[in-house]
Amino acid sequence: MQVLTRDELLLLVGLTSSAFDQLAHAGHVALAFGTAVPGVPGRYLDLDAVAIAISQGLTPSLGRNVATLVVAGFFEEWASAVGQAETDPNNDAFLAVGGTDWDVQLKGPKRLLIAHGTLDELKSQFEGTKGLVGYFAVSVSDIIRRLRARAQEIGIDLGRPFFFAPEDPRFEQILTQVRRERDLRIARVRRGKKKLRAEGRRRQPPDIIALRQVNYPISLRADLAGGNNSLNSASDMSL
Repeated sequence: MQVLTRDELLLLVGLTSSAFDQLAHAGHVALAFGTAVPGVPGRYLDLDAVAIAISQGLTPSLGRNVATLVVAGFFEEWASAVGQAETDPNNDAFLAVGGTDWDVQLKGPKRLLIAHGTLDELKSQFEGTKGLVGYFAVSVSDIIRRLRARAQEIGIDLGRPFFFAPEDPRFEQILTQVRRERDLRIARVRRGKKKLRAEGRRRQPPDIIALRQVNYPISLRADLAGGNNSLNSASDMSL
């Protein structure tokens, strides 16, 4: 995991400072470890760029609200896809969202299913799912390639792996850094006293579950009381 400044992060993901602030104020920023803010103001990770890019990829199909909830609530799933992409660059890894049980009134599925892996692995995971109305996938491998290409253009070195899969022995090498970054972000969110004003305006999302469990040596996601929405309150914090 590589540290980025705020300016470097925004250049990588193609956002202006004001656009990023507007997204944060609306509760539509989800970063690595499931929080909306970094552990230290202005100090981000390369994984945060991946998080924003995944959210951007999900938004056209899910809308910003649900896309944010997916990225915030399923960090271990998409981080595992990042690790898979880094391990096998010749076989693209994806994050997929499927829907089951179409709701006529909501004009959408009642439940969303999160999966990750290669296209063949996704097909196997969704196969036989009762009430499946379909699924779509965002290429995490392509996101990594585009971020590295952009980084080269602006003079940022993103040559090191973004992350490792849970079964990768190299994960032990970054375990201390992962734990420190997770704990910094948890502590900062807990210090925040205000709730995001836009939170109350959110449409109630469908149930969202992962199709398969990811078992990292430690829990990676900043699981705080109050559910995923509480992790995305950044309007009162310095980004």
